[in-house]
Amino acid sequence: MIRNIVNNTVFRVFTPLFYGVTMYILILLIFDRVEQLSENFFFIEVILNVTITYLLFEFLRLYILQVERRCPQNCSITNRIIIQGGGSLFISLILTSFVISLYFTKLVGFNTFRTELIVFNTVFLITSILYNMVYFSFFYLNRINVTQLEKEDILRKNVEIELDTFKNKINPDFLYDSLETLISISKKSLDEADAFILKLSEVYRNILSTKNSDLVDVENELKIARVLVELYNYKLNNKLYLNINEEILKKGISIVSGTFVVVVEDIVNRSIISEIQDLKINCSIDNDFIIISHSVQNKLIQVFSKQTEINHLQKAYRYYGKNSLSVHEDDHIRTYHIPFFKQEN
Repeated sequence: MIRNIVNNTVFRVFTPLFYGVTMYILILLIFDRVEQLSENFFFIEVILNVTITYLLFEFLRLYILQVERRCPQNCSITNRIIIQGGGSLFISLILTSFVISLYFTKLVGFNTFRTELIVFNTVFLITSILYNMVYFSFFYLNRINVTQLEKEDILRKNVEIELDTFKNKINPDFLYDSLETLISISKKSLDEADAFILKLSEVYRNILSTKNSDLVDVENELKIARVLVELYNYKLNNKLYLNINEEILKKGISIVSGTFVVVVEDIVNRSIISEIQDLKINCSIDNDFIIISHSVQNKLIQVFSKQTEINHLQKAYRYYGKNSLSVHEDDHIRTYHIPFFKQEN
């Protein structure tokens, strides 16, 4: 549990001092008029009030610590309030009566101080109630914070599990499609087939090498994106283009592993690419985002096979920073906004 304010050193040292002086002025106002305050203000009585406040706060704090240790975790809050509140009132009554009796009989020499005793007990009974109210307000706040932190921890672990699953996942559709392309190429040229296999192995080698990395250098992601485009072009007759603004490589930035692979696959899955209609994918940088855009050439039947992976990426980016990956479509242009992270030197 987050430390309660009643155990804070600053609170324990300074609060009784200011509170004790305030209570003394309040008690004087009970017995005297405002114009008589300067006449009846005695430093020894200020010390008395501050001393009672210090003692009361410390005794209440120690009592609350004992209640925290002995009260089981499943103890209802109602029982806790009754036990702690009742004990605090009892401590306040005994402590205040003892100190006031000692002061008036031993130091002042009064034998009759019933009115003063009632006033002091009333004031410090109210003080013990206020003290417990402060404690329970922070108690509830701490409980809410702990609950929220537990929820955030569960969400974080879920995101990590989903991200690990995403990173370790080998896309079977892409693999089968690549193998079908390889069969066709092998019948045409064994040299081209060998080149295709090398590029395909480079993609999957990259997947395996970065599966334990959450964030990777953008240059590495762009390199794999280029290879991926080359693999697609074996089937698309070089009608898929990837234009990269070299300014991206000068920034020294990182993104979530596998982002570009998912985005390129998503674009290809959605778009019509043929001999008479090529597709240009443009990659640039704008403020805190990498911008990937292309003209909308939607297939009649949309293939959303990458939507699950995009959802995983969006959760991952929200986990690592304040911005998330987003996809927008307007004026016949689809744009992917990918937040990036500055690399520490």
